[in-house]
Amino acid sequence: MPLTVCIDDQQPCYSGNETIRGRITFQTPKPIDIQDIRVTFSGCAKAKVQKVKGSAAPTTSYRSKCVLFEKERILWHPSDTIAPGTYEWPFEFAFPSQVLSGSSRWPETLPFRSDANHPLPPTFAAETADALRKLNCTIDYQIQAQVFSPQQGFLGRKSPLFSEVVRLKFIPVSARLDVKRDGNSAVYQHQKEQVFNLRSMLLLPENRGRSLKLQERIQSWLSPGQLPRFSFKASFTYPSRVIQSTPLACSLEITPFMEDSSVTSPPEILMQSLSITVLSQTGARAAPSLMGALSGQVDERIEILSKTSLGMPVSGTVDLVQAFGPLVFRHTDVSFGTFNISRTYRLCASFVFECAGNTKSFDLPNLPIEIFAEFGEPDKIQSSVEHLPEDDSPPSYTSASTLSTRTFEKS
Repeated sequence: MPLTVCIDDQQPCYSGNETIRGRITFQTPKPIDIQDIRVTFSGCAKAKVQKVKGSAAPTTSYRSKCVLFEKERILWHPSDTIAPGTYEWPFEFAFPSQVLSGSSRWPETLPFRSDANHPLPPTFAAETADALRKLNCTIDYQIQAQVFSPQQGFLGRKSPLFSEVVRLKFIPVSARLDVKRDGNSAVYQHQKEQVFNLRSMLLLPENRGRSLKLQERIQSWLSPGQLPRFSFKASFTYPSRVIQSTPLACSLEITPFMEDSSVTSPPEILMQSLSITVLSQTGARAAPSLMGALSGQVDERIEILSKTSLGMPVSGTVDLVQAFGPLVFRHTDVSFGTFNISRTYRLCASFVFECAGNTKSFDLPNLPIEIFAEFGEPDKIQSSVEHLPEDDSPPSYTSASTLSTRTFEKS
């Protein structure tokens, strides 16, 4: 290769504020006209949103590109013919920890961020779809060297003679959970609860374990206020912050309310089924333009635990990990949001109880959680960054340290 980029002591993953040093080497076997040689350090978030209309109909694509930061250095400006040989220049950049931006024309819409100078999002690559939208998202950090020839004519297009790119993996400190510093996991434990009220003749000790006769059912239907009553509370405890690919610490607690009940002893409560899933939501949007704007969020279901026909007696606190084994979900990306791309998670849990012939459902469909990388272990960077497109053409930027947004209307 006539142009190479070498980074000194390149890290497997960066987190912000590091100094990146290296050198650019250019080799030419013959005299060549060179205008200048440049090196650019940049971060860019690109999204493509498509409406899904079926395989027979053409789809319209809305694209957005957001420059998170850009730092450029002109290494050499000979503006003349240079002799054959090998040339080398050092470079140095500081990896920012925040988006370097001025005012943004992105509207404030959850789950995206539009605040200036928010934390840089992690390296990211995802392609996903549902019945409504197809999304293709990348967040890329790279150092690019370019050799430009003298510009021909006043309106001549400035394209590089040679170009070389080195991509860098990045996950910000804000997306890393310091287990040692934040060792008190109870701080991140949230609880949801629901009270269930039952009325049934089967609550009486002499009726437990049998089925009601038809006459008893009619009597219960006609006089519900005279039936024995029993109340209990179901509480589900879950972590609101989770480290990638680690078990979820979840528990279920059953508390009888004997003071509010007319029976002398609590009846048996059976858990017949349970389900725990995580919904991973990828969001992308294209900037407003003359052709309009388009956004989409696609959910992917990650099943953690699903059990049916259990008939499992439950009372007091039930540690679901001890009862069913580690609740581990597959390797996922950390949670983040930026101008045009986001990744968020929701925990969904459902339990079905049976007590005194009554079936009660405890449904928790939308519990926000955040996914973090473990602090100090950069090798746990999300797997999707390994699939960044290698043949992606280098983006054209407007100016250094300025966030710019561009929308391409139709593919």
